[in-house]
Amino acid sequence: MGKFCCCNCVFSCVCACIFQILCAIIVIFGILFLAIWLIWRPNKVYFHVSDASLAKFDFSPSTNTLDYDLNLNFEIRNSNEKIGVKYELIEAKSNFHQKKFATTNFELFSQDSKNTTILHQEIKGQSDVQFGDREKSDYENEKKNGAFNIYTMFNVHMRLKSGWITTGKIKFVVGCGLKVPLKSDNTSPSTFQRTNCMVFPSWAS
Repeated sequence: MGKFCCCNCVFSCVCACIFQILCAIIVIFGILFLAIWLIWRPNKVYFHVSDASLAKFDFSPSTNTLDYDLNLNFEIRNSNEKIGVKYELIEAKSNFHQKKFATTNFELFSQDSKNTTILHQEIKGQSDVQFGDREKSDYENEKKNGAFNIYTMFNVHMRLKSGWITTGKIKFVVGCGLKVPLKSDNTSPSTFQRTNCMVFPSWAS
């Protein structure tokens, strides 16, 4: 009986020590995280499309092909004072009324704190698209108006860095609803309006 009590006492002491160690580790990591947050004070990274135009956007109903030439200026603003950003993926998917017609990757780069970077990309090619009657009608109406509604979604992977500290990979989606003027004949009355983009979690794509 005495040995049993003694064993119970030892077991209780071991469990108490383990619990105290775990609590100490949690507290230390919590203080470290708070200290890093207070030093960095991370702010948002802002995304805009500052300019966009279409040199060509021709749909052929007989072959269901779309011939396009889209130029984008994608603007990224790092508003943080002490945090840099390393971009590991910037993939753009362009859609016309939920019909994807192009996917392209932007050049990767690292961005200093308090910095604005403008990325220019020409998205050019030919794609097979299946437009229904509604999409065909929308296409003809927007062509007459000289501007097309194009939704471009950017898949972004990045890491934050400050000194020797670098975070894990952060993944999210940037959605930009664009009204893009057609400039093929240089007579379009439409001008592009600088567009703010929305940020969504990566699973939203």
